[in-house]
Amino acid sequence: MGKLLIIGIAVILVIVVLTIAIGTYFVNFAVHRKDSFNMNLLPPEERENYGVENERQRIIRENREKLAAYDAVFLENHSGDEVSILSSDNLELRASFYSNESHDYVILIHGYMGSRKDMISLASIYHSWGYNILAPDNRAHGESEGTWIGMGWLDKDDIRLWIDWIIDKDPDARIVLHGISMGAATVMMTSGLNLPPNVKAAVEDCGYTSVWDIFRDELKALFHLPAFPVMHMYSVMSKVIAGYTPKEASSLDMLASSRIPMLFIHGDDDNFVGTYMLDICYNAKIEGEKEKLLIEDAGHGEAYLRNPEFYFTTVRNFLADYV
Repeated sequence: MGKLLIIGIAVILVIVVLTIAIGTYFVNFAVHRKDSFNMNLLPPEERENYGVENERQRIIRENREKLAAYDAVFLENHSGDEVSILSSDNLELRASFYSNESHDYVILIHGYMGSRKDMISLASIYHSWGYNILAPDNRAHGESEGTWIGMGWLDKDDIRLWIDWIIDKDPDARIVLHGISMGAATVMMTSGLNLPPNVKAAVEDCGYTSVWDIFRDELKALFHLPAFPVMHMYSVMSKVIAGYTPKEASSLDMLASSRIPMLFIHGDDDNFVGTYMLDICYNAKIEGEKEKLLIEDAGHGEAYLRNPEFYFTTVRNFLADYV
């Protein structure tokens, strides 16, 4: 009996040590603040072709250059105001605000390892439609404070504070949420909160079903490792270090409570957030109006660059019914 007890204790200690070591490694790899792009975060097939211009990338580059010309004119004429709020855990979160003569507002939410600068093309388009623009840097991104990336789960509460910031400024505000990638997951997660009636509609572009699902897929693609037991080790240490688990950070659970109209967008050649997640997210939203847009031959976050006219026409027509 004594030997069995010793063996049992030894096994438990090994599991604890492995959980701490492996879990901490992947928490740091996945959600620790990063100040530069890490090529190792790309799936192998994307890493091999990074910088190689095929026909799709040529079209995307040309469209990006066209949009950049509009962006330059927009920024020349609209410097924007630097604004900030404090998160519930006392982080200073910063954003750019571009005013317009209307009660229509859009909160533009960038993706993983991005910043508000990534949303300028959308800002210039929305501003031309008459919207006031609020473009925040998510926590642990850009000029906002924070060490641990929220993956949408922590960010949803930050966006709720930004919504309050707008309403304090303009009680008659009509607010749209529009996010890409992690920003889209933030939109879906935010939509399940108890939102004020000022929030009229949302656009999610290539968001994931849950942090568990996206990290499980990336674990397999990048490390060729199974979900069990690595994701479970990650989950334990993520709760301890970052304050949330990948399973609780679920777009699907929040969409089940969402009531605001939502447009779901995805590219049909997305190797980061698999295109299969589009239908799962769309079907998870039970209440409220919804539409779905699949952009042909678009990779992750490329939908508006692959076919900008179709993309923005669809977005504007969808929002016109609610804003």
